[in-house]
Amino acid sequence: MDQFSDRYPGWATVSRIAAAVLGGYGLSSAWVVLWGAMQASKVEAILAGVQTSFVLYVAAVIWAFAPVPLGRVWGVLLAAVVALLGAAMLLSVVWG
Repeated sequence: MDQFSDRYPGWATVSRIAAAVLGGYGLSSAWVVLWGAMQASKVEAILAGVQTSFVLYVAAVIWAFAPVPLGRVWGVLLAAVVALLGAAMLLSVVWG
């Protein structure tokens, strides 16, 4: 456990729930945006992204409650969202 979890166990649980819900939502939304930027056929790409985002959301929720430090959970989720959105932005610039 980390110091935050030891001092404030209730707030650590709330933070993990927020990471699961908000981080998972942000990650799956960024995944759909990336899929939309990858292919010329936007409708099929977005539908494929939405269908696969459910798996990514569930994985993020499960991982948010894994026995890892709370800071790492937030850091990895935020870094993944930034990386996916950055890749989508690069793809949209390159493929226009």
